[in-house]
Amino acid sequence: MRLFKKIVDIIIKLMIPLVILALMIGIARIFLDLKEVFKSPTIAAGFDIMITNILSMFIVIELLRSIIEYFEIHRLRITFITDAALVFILREVMVGIYQHKINAVEIGSLAILLLVIGVVRTLAIVYSPSKTKEVTNHE
Repeated sequence: MRLFKKIVDIIIKLMIPLVILALMIGIARIFLDLKEVFKSPTIAAGFDIMITNILSMFIVIELLRSIIEYFEIHRLRITFITDAALVFILREVMVGIYQHKINAVEIGSLAILLLVIGVVRTLAIVYSPSKTKEVTNHE
């Protein structure tokens, strides 16, 4: 088990610089896509690319936060994972609505999925191990 933990720590240590590099490349890509806003025939067409890229950056940031949290406390928090999932789904909804490529059934399905993940996140906060320890210590 100790060998497994060492290997996981090494993998996590290698992932952090890669994710930071991905963030830097993503920011550079957003700046490079600014020229598309100026070249596009309409402002809306140029902003399609920008909005998609910016929302994708939020997903990477949430995942980076999860990786760093694991590195610090050696535990994945379900709240960070659900946050990343919520941001990803919201990104899909926003991009789909903005580009007029999503229909009512898909929006309804994604809304139900958002509700379920939101409930899971709420339950993860209510029944988190730290809160459970606090309740048992006060009794």
